[in-house]
Amino acid sequence: MKQVYKLIIYGMLFGAVFGLLGAMPGAQAKTAEAGEEGDKILAIQLRLIDLGYNIPKTTSVFDERTARAVMTYQKQARLSQTGVVDEITWHFLMDYGKGGNYGKKDVVRLLGIASRFGGVPYVWGGETPAGFDCSGFIQYVFRQVGINLPRTADVQYELGRKVTQAELQPGDLVFFETYEPGPSHDGIYFGDGKFIAANSSTGVAVVSLGDPYWSSKYLGARRLF
Repeated sequence: MKQVYKLIIYGMLFGAVFGLLGAMPGAQAKTAEAGEEGDKILAIQLRLIDLGYNIPKTTSVFDERTARAVMTYQKQARLSQTGVVDEITWHFLMDYGKGGNYGKKDVVRLLGIASRFGGVPYVWGGETPAGFDCSGFIQYVFRQVGINLPRTADVQYELGRKVTQAELQPGDLVFFETYEPGPSHDGIYFGDGKFIAANSSTGVAVVSLGDPYWSSKYLGARRLF
């Protein structure tokens, strides 16, 4: 529960700021509430489980158990106890960089694990070492260091905090707009302008952000550590 305690401290320090934000129009826009379902709900459930909250299993449905866990989380983080994941709750809940206790050793371990799968073939929908697609590879590798991520690139793009390309650090997730609008491909930044990903043309491989194809498709990056 160390992660939860860090979130409590963070909430106490910044509670006044977010209290002001709560009075701003649109600041409390509903992100997820009871009865909704889909990948975003799954992301919320996985994060709550990561933080030690009692959700026996993930269902992708914002059910009563999820609402209770959200309310308990909001109470401990000094947020309004609504049971609704509004923008402020989402910010606190999904910001791995401020809420987690992961460090440089975890990043090194993450990259080492990712490297083991070089050459594994690309398989659409694949999420095991027998074959990966891009987001399945990300999900599998992060799970090995104890971080449960949602399954698809578009929802993974909503995690952590945004970083610019100039700010990239090893372990960041990099996203690309390929076969459809929005984030449809992602990889793990390795440093020195390179990232590792399960690419349809190469399988799992380290490639350069400077490659003309990838540079033209680059969308953004997120930091979870």
